[in-house]
Amino acid sequence: MGHGRKKKRTHAVPTQEEIEKIPKTLVVKSGGVGRSVGALVSDVRHVMEPNTASKLKERKTNKIKDYIAVSSQLGLTHLMLFSQTEA
Repeated sequence: MGHGRKKKRTHAVPTQEEIEKIPKTLVVKSGGVGRSVGALVSDVRHVMEPNTASKLKERKTNKIKDYIAVSSQLGLTHLMLFSQTEA
């Protein structure tokens, strides 16, 4: 039998400076949206998962101002807001 493969790649732990440069996002929906927009928000959260709040609990009373106030405490860099137009 052959020998096990020797891993040559280094798995360096990122420094604090590198961690701060990683973009962190918050994906939310605004207003009365349908199932399709809710599913889209869920899918976008899963796509951006390592650095986004994937299990965020939203309420209808939340405003954009609330998310902006929390963003500085969490170190967020991006806020993605999904809404549905009247058709």
